[in-house]
Amino acid sequence: MTEHYVVSARKYRPDTFRSIVGQEAMASTLRTAVRSGKLSHAYLFCGPRGVGKTTAARVLARTINCENLSAEGEACGQCESCKAFEEQRSFNIFELDAASNNSVEDIRQLTEQVQMPPALGRYKVYIIDEVHMLSAAAFNAFLKTLEEPPSYAIFILATTEKHKILPTILSRCQIYDFKRITVQDITRHLRYVADSEGIDAEETALGLIAEKADGGMRDALSMFDRIASFAGGHITYQHALESLNVLDYTYFIRIFELFLSGDHRSVLLLLDELMGKGFEGQTILTGLSAFVRDLLVAQHPDTLQLLEKPDAVAASYATIAQQCIPASLFAALKTLVQADQQYRGATNKRLLVELSFLSMVPLFKRDSDLNLPAAPAPAAPPTATPQVAPQTPPATTPPASPAPKAQTAPVAAPAPQAAPNPAPAAMTPPPAAAEPTPAPAPAAPATAASATPPAPAPPSSAPKRLFGARRRADAPSEATSTAPAEAPAPIEDKDFTEDDLQRAWVRFVEQELTPSQILYRNILRPELPKLLDGVQAEISLPPGEAIHTTVMEVYPQLVEFLRTTLQNRKFNLVLREKTVEEQAKIVLTQEDRFNQLAEINPEVRKLKEALGLRFS
Repeated sequence: MTEHYVVSARKYRPDTFRSIVGQEAMASTLRTAVRSGKLSHAYLFCGPRGVGKTTAARVLARTINCENLSAEGEACGQCESCKAFEEQRSFNIFELDAASNNSVEDIRQLTEQVQMPPALGRYKVYIIDEVHMLSAAAFNAFLKTLEEPPSYAIFILATTEKHKILPTILSRCQIYDFKRITVQDITRHLRYVADSEGIDAEETALGLIAEKADGGMRDALSMFDRIASFAGGHITYQHALESLNVLDYTYFIRIFELFLSGDHRSVLLLLDELMGKGFEGQTILTGLSAFVRDLLVAQHPDTLQLLEKPDAVAASYATIAQQCIPASLFAALKTLVQADQQYRGATNKRLLVELSFLSMVPLFKRDSDLNLPAAPAPAAPPTATPQVAPQTPPATTPPASPAPKAQTAPVAAPAPQAAPNPAPAAMTPPPAAAEPTPAPAPAAPATAASATPPAPAPPSSAPKRLFGARRRADAPSEATSTAPAEAPAPIEDKDFTEDDLQRAWVRFVEQELTPSQILYRNILRPELPKLLDGVQAEISLPPGEAIHTTVMEVYPQLVEFLRTTLQNRKFNLVLREKTVEEQAKIVLTQEDRFNQLAEINPEVRKLKEALGLRFS
């Protein structure tokens, strides 16, 4: 007959204060109290599950009845009291499960037993586990006995939910708060168990088990037994991954390597691989959020101690962390947190995850072609006008092919305006061609001939000429040169404010975009345009080639709608990418925006409460 199998959580349960893992301060305090004979009549051990509360209670009960205490205050294990405890036949130690014995009658039976002195030993110890499950009446029936028990009675209460215990009970106990066991302590104990069982286990595999246990030794030992059975006596990192079904940190390192190289296509393929392995999108988001947090921690030696990872894993984290700037990590973390909040209500959850990942590529990409044109935009507003030219190509049917032209045609137009900028000066020779000549010098016959046949062409190039025309119109001497530029506009342009522009923007996003255009709506909805001058506005969008390409598909429809709604054909919209600092700003939810508005005008909050309004 085979030997009876005992799980590791029971087989390697500590039986001395010295063997308790991760609770050294508590064990030292109790050992000193036993050695000095200064024992309280009631103890309360509270903390998370699996951290050693009941184990410490049993060790304390065994030690205080030991007949031959060692000089360190540990039980000898040889006396009759210790042997009776080990063989579970001690009449001085009683364990009560308050979850199943939570009535007044159970407590009354307990108080009656307390009145009988011990037959062997000095103390009768009552261990009440999950004491928070007692009813209010049972707590009240227990108060008097707990406050003034016989001299030989000691109560040890254990609970995972300290806040559910009555304050009158708390005030009668010495309270010991057990902490979560660190990953390093769990890993060391798992190494000891593996060596004792003759199991060959990789250090990284034990570290993964310890991390998954979340501070609970019992959970860690249970997972260790399961993986040991699966691995057949040789636990590798791959065995732990397959058995626990956790996201490997190497996946996140691969994702960040793709971020740094700017390979957004491979990011999508890797994301598809993770989802193909059965991982939910929210699991991926939360896992990457934790990884980004660990990268922030690993960037500085002072915070490196917060990274609870094995040394080999910590070295990999440090390598990636040194290639990232804190502002990019802050922006990425807030993007992930926002996506995690929106995940449950998202219609297309996969698309939300993919957009979140794509929006983080420009935050880390080095020498990005997309970021180079956007860099001068914050410093010199005139350089943002080259991005306006996408109006001219999108006027045709295919929006994707004209995109390269959008960065060549507009450079010629602003060159005469932006004199201080050295970049346009280098591109002054191309304007010598015949095509751009009518823009700076609008001759009456040439302008009329070029503007009459194509209807969409004048609106796209009009802002360049009309800006100059508006400035020249202030001087009477130049009135004759301004007239030909205004001739193609039969309708008088009306002035508008930034509020008018933003209202028209919201109307376009909410009403004009069809349900099939939800992708454009999700990109444009969080942003509002800003009016730069009389007829030119600017909109800053999240960086990313995918987002830029997507917006350009609806750009002609957007501009035409705004011009029609505002009744101003001179209106022009400049697209600009957000900087890293702008991306790092906190993304406000509807409730955050309401709170900001309520700080400005407290009456808004009163109105919300009076009408019983809530956030949808």
